[in-house]
Amino acid sequence: ARGNLRKARGAFLEPQAEDLAGLDFDSEFGIEEQLPRDFKIRVNQRGSGKSYLQWKGVFIGDPLTDNIADRDGYRFHDVFHFAYAAILHWSPVMRALIKHKRKSNPKYDEEQDSGRAIVVEEGLSAWIFSRAKELNFFENQEKVSLGFLKTIGEFVSGYEVEKCPLKLWEKAILDGYAVFRQLKANQGGWIIGNREQRTIKYMPLESEK
Repeated sequence: ARGNLRKARGAFLEPQAEDLAGLDFDSEFGIEEQLPRDFKIRVNQRGSGKSYLQWKGVFIGDPLTDNIADRDGYRFHDVFHFAYAAILHWSPVMRALIKHKRKSNPKYDEEQDSGRAIVVEEGLSAWIFSRAKELNFFENQEKVSLGFLKTIGEFVSGYEVEKCPLKLWEKAILDGYAVFRQLKANQGGWIIGNREQRTIKYMPLESEK
C-alpha cells in the first residue's frame, strides 16, 4: 500500500528530497563509471553544415545531420539524453557516448548499460519527440499528461530508472525540451547539466569566453 501511495504521489506532486534519496544509481561506482555530476556539452555547427558534440574538448558521438535534411531539429535530440542524465541520473546512451559504462559490475554492464537499455532509451526519446512535434515541442506548457507519463513508466519498467517518480520525468521532458528549442533556434550552444540540483540549462556559444 505504501508503494502505491508513493506512486500516486510521484505522479501528481513535486518530488521532495526524501522522495529522491537513493535515486542516484551510480554513486557507489568509481568516477570513471559514473555519469558526470556536472557537465558542459558544446554543440556547434561547422562549415559543412553538420553539428558536433564536444565534452571536455573531445568530440563525442557522430556528427549530427545537416540542416536541410533535418527541418524539425532532430539532430539536436541528444539533449534529451543529457536531460535524463542530469535530472533522472539515468542515461545508458550518455554512458555509451562518454564510455562510462559500469563495467566493474557485469550485472549493471549487461542489464542496465548495454544494448537493450540503449535501444529502450532511444526508442522512448523518439516516441516522445513524435508527440512533442504535435505540441510545438512543449513550448509554453507546464505539464505533461498523466497518460503520457504512465506510458513512459511502462517503457522503462525493469530498468533502474523505473524508481523515479513520474513527476521527475515531467521535469526532465519539459526542461530538456526548453534547452532543445534554444539549441534549434540558435543552431547550437552549451548544454549545462547538474546532477546534484537535477537541472539542465542552455547557454549561448558567445557567452563561453
